[in-house]
Amino acid sequence: MRIRIDTKERLGKYEDPTVWQNSTLRYSPPEDFPPYLAKEIGRAKIMRVWITLDEYWDHRTGAFYPDYDIGVARYDVSELHYPYDWKNIVPAPSGTRFKGYLTSHAENADELLLNVRRYEREVSDGVITYDQYEEIFEKAVEYCKELAPNIRYIECCNEIDIKSFGLLSAEEYVRIYHCAYRAVRRLNQKHRYSLPLEIGGYAAAHPLIDFERVTDIMRLLSESDIGTCPMDFYSYHHYDTSMTAALITRKEFDLAELGGVGKLRKLMQMHNEMLEKFSLPKKPVFLNELGKARTTGVDGDSLFNAAGLITYLIAYGSEGLENMYPFPWCTFHNPELQISYTQFLLNEDGSYSATPNGMAIKMLHSLKGDKLKCTVSDSIGRDPEFQAVATENDGIISVVCTNPSGETVPGFIEIYGLSDGVYKITGHACTSVLNNCVTGKKHDGKRLEVTGEAERTSSAGVLRHMCVLEANGFALYRIEKI
Repeated sequence: MRIRIDTKERLGKYEDPTVWQNSTLRYSPPEDFPPYLAKEIGRAKIMRVWITLDEYWDHRTGAFYPDYDIGVARYDVSELHYPYDWKNIVPAPSGTRFKGYLTSHAENADELLLNVRRYEREVSDGVITYDQYEEIFEKAVEYCKELAPNIRYIECCNEIDIKSFGLLSAEEYVRIYHCAYRAVRRLNQKHRYSLPLEIGGYAAAHPLIDFERVTDIMRLLSESDIGTCPMDFYSYHHYDTSMTAALITRKEFDLAELGGVGKLRKLMQMHNEMLEKFSLPKKPVFLNELGKARTTGVDGDSLFNAAGLITYLIAYGSEGLENMYPFPWCTFHNPELQISYTQFLLNEDGSYSATPNGMAIKMLHSLKGDKLKCTVSDSIGRDPEFQAVATENDGIISVVCTNPSGETVPGFIEIYGLSDGVYKITGHACTSVLNNCVTGKKHDGKRLEVTGEAERTSSAGVLRHMCVLEANGFALYRIEKI
């Protein structure tokens, strides 16, 4: 793998792709986690948060639980009309309740995207009426906005195209969405918020293999009385390994062969063609769950996911992905269920450790200054153009590179346009043993540790450095003249 950097070709200021973030209600962190997170990887520009309607309001009794115990079931799953994802719910490890969850995240983000979910099947199946659903939706959003005035985006439902989140038809979702749309519009009129609410959805889980449902939803909305601009934003999810397997099963081999970034470009192409077909306006596209691996508790999948995640984030804003914003899944989650995606772990002493996913975010967040032209060749991984990024800030060149393949390869870093002299190169590698608190037991994950140092001489304006990139490994290098 050869990485060529030209310090004379500047591509503008580096834009941090790590400012869009995710939280979870399925394993909520302690209240001190959001400020810790902001310190480690920066204050979120948009933090995605959640409210679950069945925990907020009990349709059987009519009782409200404004500060509900997150993930503490009131009924056995067998007694529910629909199970949703309750079998995977684990109460917050620190006993965090809803108010603390929401306000702690709100205090450490510029804006919030609030996902409102559950009761999708109850209303669609007639257990509760659409009028009841609309009323509860409005009350829930109003309550959350009072607690967190920086809520801007309301996402109606989550992954309704899979069983654990309702498995709704296009017609069923559109009826629910109309309720949510009316509720949000009323709240804006009633309160005249300084930061008005915007509404969209639907966080499609499998858009590339189920775009027909997406299209049917947008067609129905475009034909309705809110058809001029039915959504203020659109949201999709992408998990590459699962998506690739599904595409192969469907014999869509050309699409399956694309790398993760290539698949996202295809999704954006399909999305823009759909908007044009129905004469709908372009709005922000939130890729508000993103990963390479499957949902697993397999320790090695953390490194595997992180190596691919870096390519997605480097690709932010590139050709074909304009107006798409990446929200990696997830800042904090149940490691026994989702170590593959979890960025930070809670230790027994109350401290936190960064997994490889967290280390990847930390590396990219640390880059500052001017973005330099950076090209990758001789790579065996997909999406090679997004396997490295370089910046220069106050005379220090920083390079993040990743090897999202199953083979260990030599890495050759060549930096052009430097003044001649001796340079110090400091490496921070994340591998199966280095800077990896999941499988590398000697590393506690509390800091990004130096894993190697070297001195190299630039001659005729060129500096060369050789390294080893482990399978699914990645690294941050700092280069500074001595």
